[in-house]
Amino acid sequence: MTRIRQVIRYMKELESGFDRTLLPLPTETVFLKASEPLSGRYVPFESDPHDEEDYSGLTSIPWVWRPTEEATPSRWYPARTKGHSRGTMVNGKTRKAITYSSTYERNLAYMMCASKHIVLVEDQPSTVPVQQEDGTSHHTFDYRATLANGTVIVVGVRPTYLLEKDGLEYTIGTVDRNLPHGFADGATIITEREATDARCWNAMSILRALKHSVAADNDRLREYASRFHGTVHIRDLLAGWEIPAYGRNAVWCLIHDEILMPVRPDLKLIDAPFVRFNHMN
Repeated sequence: MTRIRQVIRYMKELESGFDRTLLPLPTETVFLKASEPLSGRYVPFESDPHDEEDYSGLTSIPWVWRPTEEATPSRWYPARTKGHSRGTMVNGKTRKAITYSSTYERNLAYMMCASKHIVLVEDQPSTVPVQQEDGTSHHTFDYRATLANGTVIVVGVRPTYLLEKDGLEYTIGTVDRNLPHGFADGATIITEREATDARCWNAMSILRALKHSVAADNDRLREYASRFHGTVHIRDLLAGWEIPAYGRNAVWCLIHDEILMPVRPDLKLIDAPFVRFNHMN
């Protein structure tokens, strides 16, 4: 399927007057340099207030490396699943592991981590009391997301054909009206209609680009893209870049900052490489 899409993409490029086979072959390999540690992070050293040591004479506060935090779900994904993916991914922003027990949970996890509006993603938070149709008295949400404005939303992930069977709409609706104080501000359901593979692919590309973000490249692309009004092809944005890979990385960083807005966010950017500059941002 991937090769067929590549052929279709190549045919579309030919129709628009661009032939990538005429581009000169690179004489050297260019790698994006990471802007920060890819595993863990460096944080300022925190002194113990009860420590007898005197650190006032230090010229600067030392930095220590903190490894990636382990996932802390209230329950782990099953050892075996039938027809679904399960595993653990790392939120590149918080350097914390997040578990998932289905393909749609994985897609949503990447999408939430790649959003600039979400500052914290928690997997499998503590159970909440609710009388469900199947007789159980507790429910565990798949994710809890904390937004930058302080709003907390809990999410249940299910394919649409299982909503009625599992009674999830009834459960989420009941919990949403009776949320425990301090647990969340709202509850919602995400299905395969929202947590698509294409949106997940775009989210993974954003997270990968943020690891190699270069402020100078982002500013250069932002200044050039601001001259455009309406839809523009990414190829036109990167026409003047000596190393296009640096420009493409900046494109993803600006998409994360919502400075560039994909015309078709429901498709992979490589399948619909058109964006708009957000002049309101």
